[in-house]
Amino acid sequence: MFDPSDLTVKQARSRLCELDVAGLEAVLDAELAGKHRSSLVAEIGRAIDMLKTAEEAEEAEEAAPAPVTPPAPARQTITQGEWYKLRRHEKARFTASGNGLYTEKQ
Repeated sequence: MFDPSDLTVKQARSRLCELDVAGLEAVLDAELAGKHRSSLVAEIGRAIDMLKTAEEAEEAEEAAPAPVTPPAPARQTITQGEWYKLRRHEKARFTASGNGLYTEKQ
């Protein structure tokens, strides 16, 4: 933590990224007790909000369940007779799997 009263607003702003939420709150208290510069108070408040939002987002990511992937649809199997009745573009969806059967390609 640093004493913001010893620094200009610009210098204090550049050092805010060094602090965590507790440090920012301590600097905010020191600024309110000291010079009470509204621009620096607002900047510290924004920095605190950003850190808290980032922490909440990380917690939400950790708590979120893993996405469920649906099972692959079952491949259709047809007989050779059914395959011959299909149109040419429909036949392209199937491959011969032996024993007179045709299985839909993935």
